[in-house]
Amino acid sequence: MHKNLNRIVSHTFRLFFVSILFVGTLFSQTRTNLDLFYSLVDSSVAQFVFFSAPPAKIKVEMNSGDAYSIFNNRVLGYLKDKGITPGNEKSDSIPLFSYTIEKPFTQYTQIFRDGFLGPFLVQREISLKGNYFYSGSGKKDFSYSSNDTVKVDDIKNLENVSFKFTNGTLPPEPFFTGLFEPVVALGTAAAAVILFFTVRSK
Repeated sequence: MHKNLNRIVSHTFRLFFVSILFVGTLFSQTRTNLDLFYSLVDSSVAQFVFFSAPPAKIKVEMNSGDAYSIFNNRVLGYLKDKGITPGNEKSDSIPLFSYTIEKPFTQYTQIFRDGFLGPFLVQREISLKGNYFYSGSGKKDFSYSSNDTVKVDDIKNLENVSFKFTNGTLPPEPFFTGLFEPVVALGTAAAAVILFFTVRSK
């Protein structure tokens, strides 16, 4: 009986260990907040490229200020990848593309557990708002967002302290969750002790 019990316990621990490795790999692939902002910037410039049908060369102005200057090269790189050469010549023959980011922000809402006594998860929202002006079609507003769920413990690795817009405020943990955990932990420990002495007595 003891051999069977040891075999079951050993098999259970192996499955548990493999599950931890799998879950760790899954969540390690979570994209950072800044990466998601880059994707939203790509979407905003794609709106200009696909709907405005710009020529192969345009004059580009970036009006987002120093706080969001990290996106400048992203915009220029996207235009270049689409075969559009950003130029700075002062010529009326070259159309103007003026790009502005007004409000990027990160928000966390609705914190909850992943199953019984699992890790805390939180809903993440990355939003980007702004506008662009193109001399060929006028001013266009844009608003894009990304919504997903991330582990609370991973947030410190998803945010970037150098860019405040990648940081958000976590909502408080559910009251009853924090109250219930010690009770469950004590109950689990007591059950383990009882099971241990019951098996030994047999």
